[in-house]
Amino acid sequence: MEFTPRIQQILKILLASGGPVGKQEIADELGVSKRTVQREFDYLELCIKSYHLKLENHKGKGVVLKGEQADLDKLQDSLGGEQYPDAADRDGRRRRLLFELLRDRTPRKLFYYSQMLGVSEATAGSDMDALCGWLEESHLGIVRRPGYGVILEGDERDYREAMRRFIEETAGQSEAYSSGDITGEIFAEALLDAADSGIYSLLEGDTVRRVDKVLRGLNEPKILQLADSAYAGLVIHISIVIERLQQGAALDKVPPEMGDLEFWEDYDLAVRILEAMEKEFGIEIPRGELSYVLLHIRGAKMAYTGEEKELPSDLGDDRLLPMIDRMIDVYNKDIADELKEDEEFLRGLLVHLRPVLVRLSTGLRIHNPILEDIKEEYSDIFEACRRAAQVITEETGYEVNEAEVGFLAMHFGAAQERVRENKQYTRKVNIGIVCASGFGVARLMMTRLKDKLGNKAILKSYGKGEINRYVISGTDFFISTMNLDQLPVDYLQVSPLIPPKDLVKIEYKLEDYSHIRRDTTETPFNRRLDEAYFLIREIKSIIRRYRRMETSESIRFRELLQFMTMQVTDSLHAAAALRDGIIEREKINSQIFPDLGIALLHCRSGAVREPVFISCTPRGRGSFTDPYFRSIRAALLMVMPIDDDRNMHAEVLGSISGAMVTNEYFLRKIKTGREDEIRAELARELKCFFFDYLDRV
Repeated sequence: MEFTPRIQQILKILLASGGPVGKQEIADELGVSKRTVQREFDYLELCIKSYHLKLENHKGKGVVLKGEQADLDKLQDSLGGEQYPDAADRDGRRRRLLFELLRDRTPRKLFYYSQMLGVSEATAGSDMDALCGWLEESHLGIVRRPGYGVILEGDERDYREAMRRFIEETAGQSEAYSSGDITGEIFAEALLDAADSGIYSLLEGDTVRRVDKVLRGLNEPKILQLADSAYAGLVIHISIVIERLQQGAALDKVPPEMGDLEFWEDYDLAVRILEAMEKEFGIEIPRGELSYVLLHIRGAKMAYTGEEKELPSDLGDDRLLPMIDRMIDVYNKDIADELKEDEEFLRGLLVHLRPVLVRLSTGLRIHNPILEDIKEEYSDIFEACRRAAQVITEETGYEVNEAEVGFLAMHFGAAQERVRENKQYTRKVNIGIVCASGFGVARLMMTRLKDKLGNKAILKSYGKGEINRYVISGTDFFISTMNLDQLPVDYLQVSPLIPPKDLVKIEYKLEDYSHIRRDTTETPFNRRLDEAYFLIREIKSIIRRYRRMETSESIRFRELLQFMTMQVTDSLHAAAALRDGIIEREKINSQIFPDLGIALLHCRSGAVREPVFISCTPRGRGSFTDPYFRSIRAALLMVMPIDDDRNMHAEVLGSISGAMVTNEYFLRKIKTGREDEIRAELARELKCFFFDYLDRV
């Protein structure tokens, strides 16, 4: 791929640096703006692909050119050692020349342009020859007469079209403009950023800003529905109209093919727009200008949202629909049936084609800022759309230009991707994680799996006693540290820490289930509201009742249980029952976690009426010395009542268990912090859980 002089300069800087280089540093060295360098980087990435190199961003430091040393050397050799002054930037120089020809419509000697560009008269003449093709597309020509000079020749409408096209192509390189952020000062700046070598504007910045302000102030629904590019085009068009009128160049005649303007849809809108502009600028706008503004609105690209409930039936759709049908057949017979069943595609294409036909019939051009990217990255789709566009030509007699074909490719390409995705159906898999209680080990396992599986699965934790037919019907498969052979479920038995070999098994099973369609029934909204209200009360209760206690570091396991259970129950009998429940739970699977430095003591028990969470640490902030504790620094007691809300209790307490793995600060405060610090962090964790729950609703 051919390098422009500036690309070569940037590559030389990157090759010489040996480390990250900031784009502002590059801009300072080249004497251009950072935005100019950013635009060049978009093209630069394509340039270095053939050398098997890539750009690597280092946050806060800059960009590095990465690749094998042999490939870097190959690039270095291809660049050579020559330095390139601005005058050798051929594309930029010719863009500057085109700007000057459009800006100043007085005859100038060739010597004038050669001096301005810093090249010989022969080079300036060669550059003018190179611009002829671009100008001919706008029906303009360069006239050179000995003793008279050089000037553009063509009628006023074509001249304005060339101005509009130049501004759109140049401003389209702006980061703000291409991203669609075209409001206020940013919008005007994007339009007026017309390159980097002395090109300032074809339009007064104040004119652009005032036109933009008036249009937005009208609050017209159709203007608000315009695609960003179409809105920008309308602002450019009206700004050109106003400046040309102020210079004494007006379009007084209505094109004969338009007939009586009052019969055109959007006539009233065009009138309101120009009346507002007359008031703003204190000028009178002829009827001929109104006709071209009307054509621009009729040919504008709308921001299609896909919200129409039915296929519209006006504006000759009885002709458009059969034409679309033929276009789909020509595009790709193999997927034609699927495309014809894609209502989103059909609606979008129908909405798109109406202004296309207006543009084609009236000679209006549209700028496609990503045309070259589409042609290079999606060449097959583009060529298929070029063939499909021939159907439009056959039906209407209008030739479809490449910019329009590029927009068709966006519609057809998106629909083709949907067809591919539908053929490779993928969904989130519902996985149940089972332990004895449902909020101890299961929640720790779930926290680890969330990080590994991302958004591929919906994870829920259950106690073994909760696996009923309703849970089974809503779950694809289960993961457990226990044997579940006695249950009619598909499950994997794994280690609590989910080692790599177990993770591979889980991922294989998840992949299988993700391609199996499953019918689901949504929970009624009012039930979700009840659940949210329940969670609010439960979370407030847990935060309010949390306590941090201290005891002797030499306390025995059973003594600690007696001490902690007495804090959360109303009687010795209830405390003994709770203590026995935790001991039984501990026999099934130990809840001592030396790696985390905590004991997670939990169970379900009728000894409490509300969920409970408290912690206990040894005095002096050391570790418990009883060998059973294995030098842990904090014991946590989490108990949930046995009632009809077991799943909701498990969700809340399980989020606290999970936080022990994901929030190092919380874990550290549990072991060494004050009670108020722990309660504050507990509140933050439960707040995050609650808002995450609302998002899932």
